[in-house]
Amino acid sequence: MSAQPSVVAVTVEHREGWHRLFADYCMGGGGEAGPEHLATVWGWLMSPAAQTRGLVALADGLPAGLANYRVFERPITGTTGVWIDDLFVDRAYRRRGLARALVEGVRLVAREEGHDVVRWTTRRSNTDARRLYDRIATEAPVVVYNATPGSAQRVGRIDPTEPCDHSEVPIG
Repeated sequence: MSAQPSVVAVTVEHREGWHRLFADYCMGGGGEAGPEHLATVWGWLMSPAAQTRGLVALADGLPAGLANYRVFERPITGTTGVWIDDLFVDRAYRRRGLARALVEGVRLVAREEGHDVVRWTTRRSNTDARRLYDRIATEAPVVVYNATPGSAQRVGRIDPTEPCDHSEVPIG
């Protein structure tokens, strides 16, 4: 087994290993990554025009962990940051520094590109991962919410090309 994990940008040669890891990651989150899902996300990773980029941690020369990430704009600061959407290490390779190496790889990308923060979420119940995250980052003082698109009632028509008049969008 390799002493030091190697973290590299995901390339076409990592396809099979990345697919296996991402499918396991999705399954662990209560979902399933079918062929269309895998093809969509892989297509994003391989497209220079897409937002999503990825790193893989190699152990014994094979993908053993992944980090899918993207740049996001921060209007409140007028800066940009990097959001880690997916961070996963194969169970057989856990506790060997791969997750830390992946986060550090994303942090290096962020520094090299001039972004001012790297963010990610995890489940409160993911205590093993949180022990690592508590050592390498600071827990954000925010709560994350999810809403279904189009579920709110709107008054009037919203035209994305016109300035927003918030008085037409009911609150509460």
